[in-house]
Amino acid sequence: MPTLVVVRHAKADSPVGLQDIARPLADRGRADATAAGRWLAQNVGGCDLLLTSPARRTEETTARLLDGWGRTPVVVDEERLYEASLGDMLRIVRGLDTERPDSTVVLVAHNPGASALVEALTGEVVQLRTGGIAVIEVAGEWADADTTSCTLSHQHTARAETGGED
Repeated sequence: MPTLVVVRHAKADSPVGLQDIARPLADRGRADATAAGRWLAQNVGGCDLLLTSPARRTEETTARLLDGWGRTPVVVDEERLYEASLGDMLRIVRGLDTERPDSTVVLVAHNPGASALVEALTGEVVQLRTGGIAVIEVAGEWADADTTSCTLSHQHTARAETGGED
């Protein structure tokens, strides 16, 4: 059974004059992303493929997440994840072609698309906060992923020891 892990990027900084795509993680975001990786190591196990938005904050989240997780999956910059609509997100998931039927795929993305994707696939209303993680079990093929085949198995918001509010 495939597993989809949807991760909303960690807390970003908003420096004056930077374009949205260039926004880096805040100090807290860097710590929270590493904490997210540690949570994934304890609760998800392995990872076969990780797709990340090309935004700086998602790429930094990915790097810290993998450090905390201790995994080295194939990582792909997926242009469509930046400013993705729900339709874009569903096309990405349903278009996955993994070699193993029990593969685990991680999407590191942005809201509102990340939360909308979890709801569209599971029927569960989820509002992923920064550093939020949703683990979805997919019964069947990626191409058929919808509310009849997907179950939300875990939801978590990663916070480092010194983490604060969103």
